[in-house]
Amino acid sequence: MKPLEGKSGFTLMELMVYIALLGVIVVIAGQAFSDSSRMRVRSQNMLQSSEVAERVATFFKLDIAQTGAKTAVEDGPSGAGAEYGSRFSETYAAVYMDPNNASDDKKDSSSFSVVTKDGFDSLTVRRLRYDENGHYAGIEQVSWFVQEGTLFRSCKVLKNKSPLPADDPCSDSTVAEPAAVEMATGVSAFRVIPSKPSVLGDKVQIFPASGETEFRFVSRSDGSREIPLVYNEKDEVNKGGNIQTITNFYQNYDQTLQTVKSEENRKFNEVIAIRNETYSETSWQALCAKDGNHFTFVPGDEYEISFEMEPPAVNTDKSKLFVPGEDHMSVGLRDGKTGELFKVDNVVQLNDFMFFPPLGVKSEGSGVRSMRFSVPVALENACLAFTFACYSPLVSQGKISFTRVRVSKIPSANYTFEEYDFEAHKNDKKNVKAFLLKLDIKNGGESGHAEVVVLASSNGPSD
Repeated sequence: MKPLEGKSGFTLMELMVYIALLGVIVVIAGQAFSDSSRMRVRSQNMLQSSEVAERVATFFKLDIAQTGAKTAVEDGPSGAGAEYGSRFSETYAAVYMDPNNASDDKKDSSSFSVVTKDGFDSLTVRRLRYDENGHYAGIEQVSWFVQEGTLFRSCKVLKNKSPLPADDPCSDSTVAEPAAVEMATGVSAFRVIPSKPSVLGDKVQIFPASGETEFRFVSRSDGSREIPLVYNEKDEVNKGGNIQTITNFYQNYDQTLQTVKSEENRKFNEVIAIRNETYSETSWQALCAKDGNHFTFVPGDEYEISFEMEPPAVNTDKSKLFVPGEDHMSVGLRDGKTGELFKVDNVVQLNDFMFFPPLGVKSEGSGVRSMRFSVPVALENACLAFTFACYSPLVSQGKISFTRVRVSKIPSANYTFEEYDFEAHKNDKKNVKAFLLKLDIKNGGESGHAEVVVLASSNGPSD
């Protein structure tokens, strides 16, 4: 029988080679798929770890930024009837860690503590608690710490104006150990490094101009403002110099009736700081419009208003009778066009900073005041203003002397984060104005990292 012509098939050897090649292809494809799946899982774990780290860092930043907040605004008249629109309350010293220690090197007027245990840092901060209207509600202590690889946050109210609601995330001070909330698992690193005290020489002076020390106060006058008496170190009235002394404040206290004047008769004093130059103009607005007297502040940068207040030569000066919560002294920015606080959609962008007159005597040195801030939006044509409102019986008869008035820009390099034993040098802690957070979180063997600098401008008694 003849074989069929034109027909052929695979030999056994060809089939074996084909199967072997197919097996190699399957193995390679399987390995590629496996590698791809592992890479996808690793990427997902890495992304999840990074997202968690960033989310925790954001919450940490919001939590820590108010470290040391110690003053609030209260609505309505006080017990003595004083009212300045809304009024400042007293400074709540309970936000400090230990300001009254008998040993100077152990005094702690800061509002934080960092302790390292088992390779992880624990941070505790104190600050004022506010209600929904921004008024004083109490003093709370917040702690961040790591236990067995889990990051926790706890909150405890040390003092409160009224009982806490049942759903409040903080515990009452009667609770020995507040309930801790789990913030993240798989934490492999949690470092909180306070900044070393800033160096004055790093600041960029924008008022007065670099190298200048003299300045001048110009009074504002309108229906709600009265002109005080201003003179320099040579006793020259309405002249600039290295020192500007203010006295003859408007008195909102009626000595005859022994009570605060009615609201329609209340006034305050306000002065604008300008360079000590000769100008033909006399209005504060025209003077503020001159180059070097107005400023532009931009988001993302940090600034500082600073000055010294010379204690009076005699201990009987009436300025020492300043009553916190009644009398008012503040410094801030005014819109050169409107003369009011900067607002966007009727929302104030930067409130004034309250300060107090020095309570010591001249031999003890000057009272340094400094206020650091940043702005949410650009503020243009900003003027530097000092505001005074006297409601207690005698403080209006005192005098306040200012020197070294400055507006400065703070370079980011001004903050240095390195190992420094603040717990052994507690008196230095009050100068800390920023924290560096380093956070690592592992998920499925992959790490996510977050590193953020948190400004804490209110830490310390000067702000």
